[in-house]
Amino acid sequence: MPPLSVIYRDHHLLILNKPPDLVMHPTYKHADGTMWDAVLAYQQEQGADDWQPPDLPDEPGWLQAPAHIREMLRQRRLERIWKEDGLLERPGLVHRLDKDTSGIVAVARTERSRYHLVQQFYDHSIVKRYFAVVQKGAPDWSHPRTTFTVSKRLADGSEAPLDPDAELAKASEDNIILNGPLQRDPEQRRRCIVGPDGQEATTIIRVLAVEHGFALLSVRPVTGRTHQIRAHLAALGYPIVGDRTYGLPIECSTPDAMLTRQFLHAYSLTLRRYPDNTICTFIAPLAEDLATWAERCFPLAAQEIAMRCERQAGQ
Repeated sequence: MPPLSVIYRDHHLLILNKPPDLVMHPTYKHADGTMWDAVLAYQQEQGADDWQPPDLPDEPGWLQAPAHIREMLRQRRLERIWKEDGLLERPGLVHRLDKDTSGIVAVARTERSRYHLVQQFYDHSIVKRYFAVVQKGAPDWSHPRTTFTVSKRLADGSEAPLDPDAELAKASEDNIILNGPLQRDPEQRRRCIVGPDGQEATTIIRVLAVEHGFALLSVRPVTGRTHQIRAHLAALGYPIVGDRTYGLPIECSTPDAMLTRQFLHAYSLTLRRYPDNTICTFIAPLAEDLATWAERCFPLAAQEIAMRCERQAGQ
């Protein structure tokens, strides 16, 4: 298991760059060697930090209480603060990436930070952005089984229907909204489809570059369904390059064969940091295997990715 790549750390928050081929949580198929195991090992290696609870005055309502009662109340408050703001013995992985997806992951190190992050995921105020390279041509089973809308957001905030076959390559820098419920495929439970029994799912994409039949997208999943980006892009008819689950069979002589996984990388995470509620954006550099492929097969994408990561990191 590779060592953790730490992007940011404070008492309450840990931001990591997850490598590919790493499962997030232990399962019956992957009992150990997971991201969770790596985080626990890192926490143990780092040990406690120098954080201490604030020295607070007595509450106004305590003033008339006997001395031993006031001391008991101080002790209880101190215990509560340690529980809420002290380091968790088992840090919280508050969101997930697929095994073969690389990129940015947030870990809560305290209970209050965990709650703070979970609330942001719940109200969709956390902004996750991914780089994805796609190409036209999806398997028949990935076609939507229920309403799947594709629209372009106009300058006035309204939306207009968009035909991806005719307009996707021309829609550079436009926000394109994919909306369709996702469910497990009853014929193959390891994949998801747009289907009538699914949960609401919304994905926003933006075309950044087009070259050699490939398109580089910036993708923002508004909701957080299983395989959301991969399933929505396949339903659109543009599966992710290298995706052996959602794409067409890969031929040995094609650029796809040079990838051992899908070209999907979580490169940016914007959140409100606890406890100051400051808006922070963190950037995860592109994984080496994807960077090498892009430089060789899609150089325009490599340039665009480098430029955007540099620009966001400087903000």
